[in-house]
Amino acid sequence: MGEEKPPRARSSAPRGEEKREARLPVSFDQFAERLLDWYLKERRELPWRSNPDPYWVWLSEVMLQQTQVKAALPYFERFVQAYPTLRHLAQADVDEVLSRWSGLGYYSRARNLHRAARQVCRDHNGRFPRSYSEAVALPGIGRYTAGAVLSIAYGLAYPVVDGNVRRVMARFLCIEAELTSKSLERLWRLLEECVQAPAVQPRVSEFNQALMELGALVCTPRNPLCGRCPLADDCRGLAAGLAEELPRRSRRRKVEKFQYLVAVVADGPRYLLHQNHSETFLKGFWEFPRVDLGSAGQKEKLFRQQHGLVLVNPVPLWVVRHQITYRKMSFHPFKAELQGPLPGNGYAWAELNSPSHPVPAYVRKIERAALVGGPDSGVSRKDAKTQRVLK
Repeated sequence: MGEEKPPRARSSAPRGEEKREARLPVSFDQFAERLLDWYLKERRELPWRSNPDPYWVWLSEVMLQQTQVKAALPYFERFVQAYPTLRHLAQADVDEVLSRWSGLGYYSRARNLHRAARQVCRDHNGRFPRSYSEAVALPGIGRYTAGAVLSIAYGLAYPVVDGNVRRVMARFLCIEAELTSKSLERLWRLLEECVQAPAVQPRVSEFNQALMELGALVCTPRNPLCGRCPLADDCRGLAAGLAEELPRRSRRRKVEKFQYLVAVVADGPRYLLHQNHSETFLKGFWEFPRVDLGSAGQKEKLFRQQHGLVLVNPVPLWVVRHQITYRKMSFHPFKAELQGPLPGNGYAWAELNSPSHPVPAYVRKIERAALVGGPDSGVSRKDAKTQRVLK
């Protein structure tokens, strides 16, 4: 039975436009040979390369979405120490998984990874499937991640097109127009042909990693190191003097700003925490109780109305700033004491390192602000900034 192929998107281009299919200025064999020679000399030593187990490759690909290798590496090492196999991950509680993911951001990745691990254990005997259609049926796995795991872990001839690959190819082919879904589909088709070429297919794992590594180390977003690029002699973007300008950037999503009042209530090493059930990007995490700063009324009254908390003796802390994707948030925390019992479900006393009560990174910033002190403590804002508390 032949290898399963990912479905090709039907072209919606007008008749005659198919002639514009992307083509390399060199043969697939030459392209791959130069790339692979460079990769074998210059590649970084990374744990999922020395051990290309499907679980490790999958985990690394999920962690590296929107996260640089340097930032993701310590998380990866701690994660596989806690969950050495896919079955260990599947058996873990989702709150514990979120707690270990805290600080990496984009928490839907962790939720989908956990759900997918359970599905793999249930439907595929704990082994990442070798079938493309079964791989993309898993939560959080699309065309790129499926191709990356199947090619790197199993050596199957599937292409990958991530941000690094898009940049390398846009420059190498001198694609001056903004990369649209149609032009990206042409890239996918070109690279599909490439990985299925007789000289490339046996080394598809290294080839795909080489293409991504070139984008990460040499063909960087700013100040590309064209003098060190193995493809420079035939790079159309470099020849046209456009390498640094490509690919054309699309408009970024407008940054949204939020401001909150935050109550920091301590009981020894434990803090009063509230579980977030309303905001998708922090859903399931535990936070210090907070309210919108724009809400009318005194802070004590606001927390009584919105959280059922009776707070007394408020002491202001320095403002803490944090950004999650396009959301810029300013937190205005204050220390306070709680009178009376907790309101009920969704509130708890817990330490911030409790695996059963995962907290987002901004909560730890606020804790540091509470330990440093605020305007009334004699600690200046300048000193607080020096201690890397406020942003």
